[in-house]
Amino acid sequence: MLSRLLRQFLFTLVHLIVNVLVTVQNVYLKYFHKKFNNTTVEVTKCDIKLILEHVPPLTKRPKHLLFLSDNEHHSLKDLAKVVIWCLVAGVPYVSFHDVTGELKKNEEKLFQAVERNKRGIPGCIKWADKPDLNGYTNGIQAHTVIVNIFSSFDGRPTIAQCIRQLAEEKIKYSRKSNEFTAQEFDEVLKLIYPSIPDPEVILYTGPLCTTRGALPWQIRLSEFIQLSKDHSVNIDSFVGAMYKYNKCDQRFGK
Repeated sequence: MLSRLLRQFLFTLVHLIVNVLVTVQNVYLKYFHKKFNNTTVEVTKCDIKLILEHVPPLTKRPKHLLFLSDNEHHSLKDLAKVVIWCLVAGVPYVSFHDVTGELKKNEEKLFQAVERNKRGIPGCIKWADKPDLNGYTNGIQAHTVIVNIFSSFDGRPTIAQCIRQLAEEKIKYSRKSNEFTAQEFDEVLKLIYPSIPDPEVILYTGPLCTTRGALPWQIRLSEFIQLSKDHSVNIDSFVGAMYKYNKCDQRFGK
């Protein structure tokens, strides 16, 4: 009986100590970052130089990069820097998964923040709802990056809406029989979702690695790479993420 009580006491004590240490670590990272973090709010020449020195030699670079965006931790300036870094690194597709739903409401502000950071940087940035931009700068073809913003509404709610519109025959689609096949339904979904490749890399910040509601059928082969534990976004962690993806050996179940 005494040994049982002792074990329970030790277990409770260890559990309490771990909780205290985790809480202290989180508070330290949060307030230390706010007070002493000297990351710049705009893309600098040093950022561009660092990317041009380290990323082009890599043998494997992602075609589509997805960033898990949370407005409680990431500013529009942070997201704008990610877009510019991807433009310089030659990543053609950049998407933001809007965790809170606030980014879609502020897409115009993000566009303005990106344009401020892009001054003097060759390349073209295309937005999902602004397809009239071209991929040339001063008559010279440069890197082009296409930006999309997704949210949790683009998951099950959009699929349910698609099925509802199919039932009501609001979506014009020729089918061979009265029943839809999986392939036919996939073709209909392509009419709703933008025609972009699945993301190879998903960048996230914070101590926990979660999907945050990202579409499961699009991220089934994606590599989750942590940028930081304190939700900071800096050029060193971005270049480090490119190195980590370059070293990934995806066997696809083999």
